[in-house]
Amino acid sequence: MKKLLMAIAGSALLLTACGGEEEAGESGETVDTAAGEEVYTASCLSCHGDNMEGASGPALEGYTADEVLSAIEEGPGAMPANIVEGEDAQIVAAYVEDES
Repeated sequence: MKKLLMAIAGSALLLTACGGEEEAGESGETVDTAAGEEVYTASCLSCHGDNMEGASGPALEGYTADEVLSAIEEGPGAMPANIVEGEDAQIVAAYVEDES
């Protein structure tokens, strides 16, 4: 657990130092990949895996941003509803769609 927390803290520090990268997602919207990765790392990685391959939660490959937002809001299965909210939910949903 201690190693996981150190990895998360290190990733957040690295992402902050590197600044944000933006690229066009599949929907054509600009995705702030650094911010999306930061939210994913802090809130999603422990259940969905380092590479979105799934762990205690399902793999996220092929999910659209709308599907991810819906899951975030509803909290299917053991996932808590609204684990992230507002802009963070939109950023991580776009990131998942773009990276999966």
